[in-house]
Amino acid sequence: MAKSENIILKEASGSVGKMLTITKKRSGTTLLGKHRGASKVPPTEKQQEVQSRFKMAIVYAKAVMQDPDLKGQYEAAAKKDQSAYNLAVRDAYKAPEISSITTHLYTGAIGSKITVRAIDDFKVASVRVKITTAAGVVIEQGDAVLQGNGLDWVYTATALNDELQGSIIAASALDLPANETVLEVMMA
Repeated sequence: MAKSENIILKEASGSVGKMLTITKKRSGTTLLGKHRGASKVPPTEKQQEVQSRFKMAIVYAKAVMQDPDLKGQYEAAAKKDQSAYNLAVRDAYKAPEISSITTHLYTGAIGSKITVRAIDDFKVASVRVKITTAAGVVIEQGDAVLQGNGLDWVYTATALNDELQGSIIAASALDLPANETVLEVMMA
């Protein structure tokens, strides 16, 4: 898309025939682009999955616009040329990421700690940790606590783990639209 400062196009928006589309951004910038019509090729399975995720994101964003508290959170985080609705769609479309699970402070003793670093394009709502033995027996699970840096979530062990080697630490991160990401590590 090309930017335009043309006086004639200043207040215009929409399509000109089937050749040109004029889009006006919130900042007042006018964009010109080639008009796109409907595709004559049926969508692939992957394209259908993307379309389905996008539809769900739109449903979420519409619900956010009806909730004054949530709408306010998204409005406060919106940047130039972005609305709360746009941000909510993006947030619902993209799941949070878990970049690491740090277990060097986890000794299997009660009170030892596991740190999970989770990020999201808007906000990670919660992080849950589950510890299982190598045989698959759940030792404990619970919510981690967000730290002051806004990135790390710390889980404090509440049960003794005598079978530390081979134990699996699973962390799941949820964002506001309830997208979930799970990451597991095995204790060596």
